[in-house]
Amino acid sequence: MLKKPRNIYAILIAQLTVIWVFMTLFRVVFLLGNPSFFADFSFLDYAVGAWFDLITISFFYLPFIFFSVVPFSNSLERYRQKIKLLFYIPITFLVFFLNAWDIAFFSFTRKRVSFHYFKFLFSENEVGILAIEFITEFWWLILFFIFSLFLIFYLFFKFKTQKSNFSKVSSWSLCIAILFLSVIIGRGGFQLKPVDIIEVSKYTSLKNAPAALNSAFTMLKTIDYKDLDKKAFFSKKEADAIFNPFQRSVPAGILKDETNVVLIIFESFGSMYVGPNNEESYTPFLDSILERSMYFEHGFSNGQSSMDAVPAILASIPSWMKETFILSTYSMNQYNSLPGILKENGYSSSFFHGPTNGSMRFDSFTLAAGFDRYYGRKEYNNEDHFDGTWGIPDHYFLPWSINVMNEMRKPFFSTIFTYSSHHPYTIPEGFEDITKSGPDPICKSISYADFGFRDFWIKAREQDWFDNTLFVFCADHVGPTSRKDRADLNWSFKIPIAFYHESGLLPKVNMEQTMQQIDLMPTVLDLLNIETDYFSVGSSYLSGLDMPNMSYYQDNIVSMAPDRDPIVWNEIKDDLTSERMVKTQIKAVYQQYINALVNNAMLP
Repeated sequence: MLKKPRNIYAILIAQLTVIWVFMTLFRVVFLLGNPSFFADFSFLDYAVGAWFDLITISFFYLPFIFFSVVPFSNSLERYRQKIKLLFYIPITFLVFFLNAWDIAFFSFTRKRVSFHYFKFLFSENEVGILAIEFITEFWWLILFFIFSLFLIFYLFFKFKTQKSNFSKVSSWSLCIAILFLSVIIGRGGFQLKPVDIIEVSKYTSLKNAPAALNSAFTMLKTIDYKDLDKKAFFSKKEADAIFNPFQRSVPAGILKDETNVVLIIFESFGSMYVGPNNEESYTPFLDSILERSMYFEHGFSNGQSSMDAVPAILASIPSWMKETFILSTYSMNQYNSLPGILKENGYSSSFFHGPTNGSMRFDSFTLAAGFDRYYGRKEYNNEDHFDGTWGIPDHYFLPWSINVMNEMRKPFFSTIFTYSSHHPYTIPEGFEDITKSGPDPICKSISYADFGFRDFWIKAREQDWFDNTLFVFCADHVGPTSRKDRADLNWSFKIPIAFYHESGLLPKVNMEQTMQQIDLMPTVLDLLNIETDYFSVGSSYLSGLDMPNMSYYQDNIVSMAPDRDPIVWNEIKDDLTSERMVKTQIKAVYQQYINALVNNAMLP
């Protein structure tokens, strides 16, 4: 039998090693819970993860380390174990909880948790209801979490300490040396700045980075997120020559002036389960409309959450930073937006979203962006239709929105954000047998949302404004999947984007053409024949400007195109040896975006 360590230094190493082993165990469960995303996770990736775990332990457990090694007087030595326990319990609970959280939720967010995510989550009205849903679904994870804590604390009490036999001078010297070493490891080495999230890209692929990281580390690195620093990759003149965000719309002359606009944002409608050319589609009715639309087979989201999508779509403002624009200090900037510009041109406007008012701050953002009215669960005013979790199901809410549109002054601009294809994927009574199931739980709810859209479309066609309305279709982001063949970067951002007008006058799209969310506002302005100056880091499809699409993923900018592998760029790994032209364009657009945010210079 191995002899139990009793020296305070040996016990400290043993207690922290146990934590280190359990963090690796949490990583194993994380990989088992998300196998489709990390099929090629290697031993080297585990080693990278172990290093980031060690950094995390050294930082989080620094108070515990201090009270483990600081020399105590004889009268205080007997309290050492109790003092250590006061730190050991809450720190271990927090570290394990955060890692357990991402085992459950990574498939939804596709990134490790951040402080800003929790800040948003615990400010939501529905957090209590959703907590019950998730506890029901991930009961096994809760048992694993409790078992891990029990075993950790059991082992903690197994290690009984005795006073060090070292002299007072030696004890203090060892204490200082251990604390110094802990600080150095906690910052990731002797380099000028402490290791940040983005450094993981030096040691592993972008695809495997989330698994190499741990959730306590990403939470730590986002809790004190400071304002952005201005970028100077190029001079202002050089950056403007590559891409100038201050643009002027060019009337296309395709549609009549004062054409109405209805923009529909489909919740979690990734292209893997949507589209007329997709044999695995769960949206036959929407597909029938897309076939007759200006449809982009290669549409891409600029982020990975609904809160990223709304400002990108409505104001051409992506969230290419650690927190979403809506929750950032920059949300108070002065900026132009599609509803704001249309208001200046005589349009009335409305935003519809079926969940409880206040959900994801959309009511506040949309009014700040220039919408006249916001309509949510409160305005729907029929609690008999509430689904018990988020809000009003699509087949009720979408057709109801038409009643409101009929009362609006023409021309009008309305945005409808569907919601029913959101976790927990509740299927209303009467739709269980007619909706289509698939390999992922979200498939059936996407099928249901298609029925809700069908009811909306049938009713909309009966309205006198239908023939004079431009319909814009776009997803907010890609939904979760367990499929290994749909877990790469392309599929992680690929969404349907389309424009429809009953006249059939809209041009057909080249099958290889890409489109991103931040291109929507410039394109709509051209189609509506509105001639105006505006700020946008996207560009109109009709302008012919060939710029790379850009999505934000784990502190990296990723660009996808149908004819090449994804291009990854970040400031730390600024490699221009390949795809030089595309990366130069990415850097210029990113510089214009960051500097505009920092300088509050987002108005023409």
